[in-house]
Amino acid sequence: MNKHKTVGLALGSGGFRGFAHIGVIRSLEKNGIPIDFISGSSIGSWVGAYYSLFKDINKLEEDLTANPRDNMLLLFDLSWGGGIVSGQKFSNFLEKNLKNKNFSDTQIPLKIIATDIATGEPYVFDSGPVAQAVRASTSLPLIFKPVNLKNKVLVDGGLSNPVPGNLVKGMGADIIISVNLYHKNEFIKQKFSTAQVVMRSGRIGLHNLAQMAIKEADIVISPDISRYAEKNGLEQYFTKKIADDIISIGEKAADKLIPEIKELLK
Repeated sequence: MNKHKTVGLALGSGGFRGFAHIGVIRSLEKNGIPIDFISGSSIGSWVGAYYSLFKDINKLEEDLTANPRDNMLLLFDLSWGGGIVSGQKFSNFLEKNLKNKNFSDTQIPLKIIATDIATGEPYVFDSGPVAQAVRASTSLPLIFKPVNLKNKVLVDGGLSNPVPGNLVKGMGADIIISVNLYHKNEFIKQKFSTAQVVMRSGRIGLHNLAQMAIKEADIVISPDISRYAEKNGLEQYFTKKIADDIISIGEKAADKLIPEIKELLK
């Protein structure tokens, strides 16, 4: 009797692009692709955490997109040190959203990655409160105040591993599906303002780091969200139409690779 091949899903960092993760999971679900292990970095940690706990991607979509402008209030939580936003309101929201669950409560084994800002090394969460791990993994420097834990100062997981396929491989996955949200089409524009040069510089670093991270993946899903990458302000995060469109882009990108995934599962 043939052994069931296990699938590890690595959900990458990427800020507002993370809505695409919802579409990717929806595609895998509707095509009967099992998800045996999940890892997440930054926004990928949030989507991965919710799905590993509740396996209800429709409810997560509803929570994030039904009233997206209400979520803006999470950012009006000013800090006097470490970041513009203290993150306490966001922490409270995550605890409610994830129902104060621990890693031991997950239905799908989960690992979340953050970055130790002192050493630059990745810090892996696989026990304790899930909301705390997500809060650390999504702590974008200068925006969110870092998370202090066990004598470490933890920030965004994307800085050390934006697509943590190695984590699901280490968990025992036979097939690694990595979702890389830094698409090559974001690098077509040739003229930039000073502010755009700064933003582009950070994006180049994440793009190149992601290219290294996905090398061991069997399948790489790369939703093309470049049409929104150059938008200014917070519109990408708090407009339902954009969120819905990015979810659809993620679903279609995954749909195209379903035949390859099924072939690997044979």
